[in-house]
Amino acid sequence: RLPARPELDRMPPTKETVVQDRGLMEDIDAVRKEPWLFVQKLGPYFTKAADGLEMAVPYIGKASEKLQDVWKCVQPYKPMVWGPTVFGIILVFFGGRFLTTVAAVEAVRMIGFANLKSHTLVLWDNYQKAREAAKKDEGADGESKEHKGQRVATVVLKAVDPQEITGAVAGVYEIMLAVVATLRFKFAAAVTLGCSIGDMFQTAANAYAKPHLEASIPREHHKWIEPCITYGCKATGITLAWLLQRVMSAMHCSIRGAYIIVIAAQKALVELKFLDKVKITEDNPYFTLIVSLIAMAGFVNQVAYGFGLPFPLSFFFLPIYIVEWSLTFCVGAV
Repeated sequence: RLPARPELDRMPPTKETVVQDRGLMEDIDAVRKEPWLFVQKLGPYFTKAADGLEMAVPYIGKASEKLQDVWKCVQPYKPMVWGPTVFGIILVFFGGRFLTTVAAVEAVRMIGFANLKSHTLVLWDNYQKAREAAKKDEGADGESKEHKGQRVATVVLKAVDPQEITGAVAGVYEIMLAVVATLRFKFAAAVTLGCSIGDMFQTAANAYAKPHLEASIPREHHKWIEPCITYGCKATGITLAWLLQRVMSAMHCSIRGAYIIVIAAQKALVELKFLDKVKITEDNPYFTLIVSLIAMAGFVNQVAYGFGLPFPLSFFFLPIYIVEWSLTFCVGAV
């Protein structure tokens, strides 16, 4: 089916448009008869994408090496021991700012983090095999870029296991779809609540604001008063619903983070030989009290900062900001 062309509905077809449409139909028929022609037509775009990826690979490799060096430097401080505690502190004091990211993490935890971890490890192992195979294989010095790409692709295809990659990609994709569906359902409830609040506001706005607007706006523009009131009330209701959702998320993050801090900090102190055993267990009356106090302090801090981060911290949390924006875009676009 040809794409819609509104300009053709407003003018009679000319010789040029007839020739263009005939050529387009011939291209479509040729692709239907030989689908491989479609791949051939996309070949130049794939080549440009491969060239861009080849240019980016050295920088990605350098960044990976730098991160590995930083990781080695912090090993004396035992980051794996203190990592959960630091994560809990971030949740307690800054979790409400990253509403979508926290919801996605909770969805993955409920759906199956172990499966996601196993699939990711399979993909990583195959990537390492492909990388080692590509490093060992060396071509001729005067080899063209096309031949080099074909040779490297052949070596990589021989090194990796297609069944493992297919299963891992399918597993990761299924988990991603489940997470997006969970987020869409959760945020759709907030939007529905906002529209309901807006409908309640609309009654009062029509009773009190509409007469004043009719008195101050020319008569020829009166037809716009009711739509503006309707959409303004709905926008206000959705804003309040999102604020309520953020408050609930901040409270959830504070409680979850406080729970993690109390548990993880004691385990870290035991592993570092500062304690002989965990002193405050979950059945201890002081456990709930300590968790409640930490959660309250974190929630008050988040409200005081308007569920945001001050400048120095916002710079260091830039990767999480990027994840937050990406997840928000995916939830709204899928």
